[in-house]
Amino acid sequence: MRRIVSLFAALLLCAGLCLPAAAETQYPLSQGIVTDLAGVLSESTAADLAALSEKMTNASLGKFYVVTRHFLGGTDAAVYARALFDAWHLNSDDVLLLMVIGEETYAFAVGTAAKNALSADTQTSLLASHFRSAFLKRDYDGAVAELSLQTAGTLAKAAGVTLNTSGVFGTAAPSSTARPQSASSVWQDMFSLQDYEDEDWPVDTQYSSHVSFNWRGWLIWGLVIYFLFFRKKKKVYDFGHGPKSRRR
Repeated sequence: MRRIVSLFAALLLCAGLCLPAAAETQYPLSQGIVTDLAGVLSESTAADLAALSEKMTNASLGKFYVVTRHFLGGTDAAVYARALFDAWHLNSDDVLLLMVIGEETYAFAVGTAAKNALSADTQTSLLASHFRSAFLKRDYDGAVAELSLQTAGTLAKAAGVTLNTSGVFGTAAPSSTARPQSASSVWQDMFSLQDYEDEDWPVDTQYSSHVSFNWRGWLIWGLVIYFLFFRKKKKVYDFGHGPKSRRR
């Protein structure tokens, strides 16, 4: 009987020792910058995220990780994201975005160094302004693109560094100087005449469909022409009372 009790106690002890190991298995292995377990992100978005994170790393801004899952089984998204951040041993300047597709929820996990620029209020503002709407519309690629760019920009501004994101998610490089406006462009702006190059002109569309008149411009020019050529001058009347005669 004692042997049976001892064996049962040993089994319980083994089970207790195995519980932490079993708990760790609930977290997936990292697949890099993007761990898309729900399969909702395109390959181009994953490539752009990798490119953005590389640019951020070169500017000493950490990396931007994205994880997607269908369900969490009742676990709070913020708690899970924080635990996953720690389980993956991410750096203190890294940022992790968790998207739970089936539960329509999401959460940020931010390293201690990154929190200097991304406070709780800033995180809430970024998610509300640059993520939530597209996410709820199931535009997951668009949601991730806008949020990651805005987050990277916020981190760069706080660090006082320049982050060139040209080419990432289709963003264009900023123009350094403004091109002076020519006289012809001023005329086109006034009358809203679009300027097409030969190769860009729609072949099957008539010219008139590409000219829209700005009535304010026409009114100004009409008044100018009227006062120059058509406005009648006041007649001068001489009452014949000598050099000091009155004129009207």
